[in-house]
Amino acid sequence: MKKNAFSYLSLNGNVVCESVADAGQAWRELSVDNRGFTLIELIVVTAILGVLALMAIPAYNSYVNSSKIARAEGDIRTMENDITAYLVDRGTLPDNLNDIGRGTLRDPWGNPYEYYNFAVGGKTPLQDLGLHDLNSEFDLYSKGPDGASAADYSDPSSADDIVRSGDGGYVGNR
Repeated sequence: MKKNAFSYLSLNGNVVCESVADAGQAWRELSVDNRGFTLIELIVVTAILGVLALMAIPAYNSYVNSSKIARAEGDIRTMENDITAYLVDRGTLPDNLNDIGRGTLRDPWGNPYEYYNFAVGGKTPLQDLGLHDLNSEFDLYSKGPDGASAADYSDPSSADDIVRSGDGGYVGNR
């Protein structure tokens, strides 16, 4: 094929077009094949990502809350062991958490852990639904995310408490 001033060559040396008009047509065909995303495609992708985020956020929050509860349960078990060691060493329960070096410990929600030695008195022991004391010697618990609690099991402010009950047989949600 004869090459002139308007000839455009492809990579293999063949003439692609003979005139400026042919070059414009070749460019239009090339640009149709290599175009970008349309606005509708971008909106659809954004909507899909938004839906996925809306589904992921509650799952993440649930995971974070479960992690905080597990940490509070672990802290309560650790303090229970420290209280038992104190009892074995001294023959009496500590009056407060400062006696076992845990007075400044905070639960995952930023509240201090609650400890009541029944021998010291002054506080009402935590109770179950039948109004029986949860423990026989001391209460140890976290007030949970709302930071509020009541001795009565049926009080709504106690629903999220993380408690030690059954004299250590159970640690978890009240």
